[in-house]
Amino acid sequence: MRIQHFVPLLLVASLTAPAQERAPAQPPPVAAPAPSPAPAAPNGAQPQRSPLSDLPTVALEPLLQRVGRAANKKFLIGYAPTQIYLAGADANEITYPLLLSILRANSMAVVEIEGRLNVVSETVVRNYPVPFANTDDPNIAADEWRTRVLPITNVEAAQLVPILRPLLPQAAHLAAFPPSNQLVIVDRYANLKRITEIVRALDKPPPR
Repeated sequence: MRIQHFVPLLLVASLTAPAQERAPAQPPPVAAPAPSPAPAAPNGAQPQRSPLSDLPTVALEPLLQRVGRAANKKFLIGYAPTQIYLAGADANEITYPLLLSILRANSMAVVEIEGRLNVVSETVVRNYPVPFANTDDPNIAADEWRTRVLPITNVEAAQLVPILRPLLPQAAHLAAFPPSNQLVIVDRYANLKRITEIVRALDKPPPR
């Protein structure tokens, strides 16, 4: 009779868990070098660079004084920025009409009151006593503000308001006066003449 020998199997359990792989540490980010400051403008240089828009600017008050002496005009500065954009013009070659265009590009306007030119924000210009120009005058600069009362003959003035209002800037004023069938317009002179031409083209008797 054969005797079988059974050898017991021992299960050995690992007492330690496998080490977790660790990602190598990332080096700290390198800070970008600070931009070098712009070189200072030499003494007497006219334009300065705006840090926001990089457009050339000049001081407003000396510019008004120089143009006022050349055009024999007196300016009064209300609420206005100390620096304005030149809109591509040369500061030494600015005439009075060109100055008005530059102020328009800077959202400002000029209103003449008792012989003095008041520089104000265009958002409030219609609240000032803007002079009348009910007839065309070649001596009025294109960007001067004027008031015009325009009589209407063949159509109702109120019907023209929704047609004309989109052609005016937000700072301008347009209203109809039904009792006398007239339009009241406050705007820059160039646009005032444009609106007048449109009204005359529309103010026709109805076809028969």
